[in-house]
Amino acid sequence: MFQTDATPDSRIAGAAALLADIRRGRRQPCPGLPEGLGPTSIAEAEAIQLATYAALGWNIAGWKVGRTRDQAIACPLPDATVAPAADATLHLPIGCAMELEVALQLRQGLDATLLAALQPADLPTIAEAVILFEFCESRFSNGRKASDLEKLADCVTNGSCVFSPATGAWTWADIETLEMRLTVDGIEVARHAGPHRAMPLAELVAAWRDRCLAIGHLPKAGEIITLGSQTGMLPVPAAGGLLVGEWAGRGRLECQVAPLGS
Repeated sequence: MFQTDATPDSRIAGAAALLADIRRGRRQPCPGLPEGLGPTSIAEAEAIQLATYAALGWNIAGWKVGRTRDQAIACPLPDATVAPAADATLHLPIGCAMELEVALQLRQGLDATLLAALQPADLPTIAEAVILFEFCESRFSNGRKASDLEKLADCVTNGSCVFSPATGAWTWADIETLEMRLTVDGIEVARHAGPHRAMPLAELVAAWRDRCLAIGHLPKAGEIITLGSQTGMLPVPAAGGLLVGEWAGRGRLECQVAPLGS
């Protein structure tokens, strides 16, 4: 049984224990966090993220940034689930979804002084621009719509990520307006052309910096900051297939996916 006392520490510990068990496969996805375990603020939801990863023994390998309740947020991505693209076929769970994104990969680590002084305009000098597929899995079952705070506690359904090699020198203008295309076995399933869907991006980079400072995390070389989907969240075909994400003028990312659940 999970503790359901309505205190912040017990909510965080109980929710993290439950979400960690679901990620381990010891429990099935739940319709929502039990009464008494749901976060009551963004700060509590973020604390649940870290407590879940601590329970699993995971370290931070990157971040996904976005907004919850109109507030810019940064969710940690675990080292167990973030990897450069490889020739190996991906094996994903039944019901997995996909998002095509632009991400930044740090060329260098940042000490506390550099991190505190960091501004969004500095990123082109210390990070590569890459193409990224995020594969999304929810710890909540489909019968109930989880609240925004529950989704945030669950790191907004992050499952795993694969990313391309560096796409070359870049500026914020390259990312703020862009064209991306997603195909499955050569058939176009989504396209975006125009402003980045998460504009203004400077707010999101600042949220990432401030979250790292708040928890005492010093980003290391190779860490990823992914900026959000340009093609929406789409189901991965049950039969799998060749997924290709293209960023016009900058490159492509290919991922071969096996039939889901295999």
